[in-house]
Amino acid sequence: MLLVKQNFPDRRLNDIPGTIRNELNAAGFGEALRPGATVAIGVGSRGISNIATIVKSVVAFWKSRGMNAFIFPAMGSHGAATAEGQADVLAHYGIIEETMGCPVRSSLEVI
Repeated sequence: MLLVKQNFPDRRLNDIPGTIRNELNAAGFGEALRPGATVAIGVGSRGISNIATIVKSVVAFWKSRGMNAFIFPAMGSHGAATAEGQADVLAHYGIIEETMGCPVRSSLEVI
């Protein structure tokens, strides 16, 4: 037996909304979009820490630029692979219209 000590770097973000805003600004997403455009925000279900805060910050970024944002579940078989089940998965994380400030549209229809 040996005593092993391991140090992990601290990668925590102290200001999630500010970091999201800065990263999206730097990325230049939506440069061609005009206020009033619709922006879809895909949200997965794979164990992301602070996912509700992250998603709310992304919604706030687009809304601050005059966009009409909505959220959609971006997952495969989670939620029993049904639109209702996937919306329930997002709701479990606190990602609902009332907390995010935009609609959550869950549908499996394909066009």
